[in-house]
Amino acid sequence: MPSVFSTEFFFKGILVGLAIAAPVGPTALIIVRRTLTRGWRSGYATGLGAGTADAFYGFVAAFGLTLVGSFLYDHRNWLAFVGGALLCFLGIQSWLAHPTEKTVREPSRAIGIGGLVREFVTILMLTLANPMTILSFAAVIVAIGATPGDTEQINDPLVDYPKMMALVGGVFVGSVAWWFMLVVMSGLARRRLSDAWLHHFNRISAVGLLAFGAYVFYTALEWTFR
Repeated sequence: MPSVFSTEFFFKGILVGLAIAAPVGPTALIIVRRTLTRGWRSGYATGLGAGTADAFYGFVAAFGLTLVGSFLYDHRNWLAFVGGALLCFLGIQSWLAHPTEKTVREPSRAIGIGGLVREFVTILMLTLANPMTILSFAAVIVAIGATPGDTEQINDPLVDYPKMMALVGGVFVGSVAWWFMLVVMSGLARRRLSDAWLHHFNRISAVGLLAFGAYVFYTALEWTFR
């Protein structure tokens, strides 16, 4: 018989979200850069977008939706091409960016609602363009003993929906908490940094993003011609 909201699975979900978000990668690099150059609102919008994408893949992995997972896996090469293109675009954007002292001192005026929505959407698309994330979620979910069983239907009676929704909610909270902590740490350091340092950081992050993008493109080509 289905249970009510499971606190145990909620906290397990938080652990899953933290485990997936914590490794250093392009998302962390983008969040740090946006916080340093555009302010905390940009960082929070980006972190929220990344957490939303993580929650989606956590949902697919937790509910064992093999039809969705198989579709994403079968089209992983095209999704990877999209992800690689986004990373390269963000890398070029970072290389060409020239932060000013006004942007650093008054970041809240540097970006409006429309810009925040773009920040959210771009990181959401970038994170969703990596379907292999499902495998990472599935592995961690199995490791912590939160497996729901495999199903191809959203209304499968064998799935304990309250527990799984608690798990997915925990994934969202854990992922967003990590990204928001990164925003806070970056924000505390922002006002102590000079324009020259921010300019160098933009160039370093640009190289990193372009390298990640090249790797994703290589992986997409490998999947396509395998």
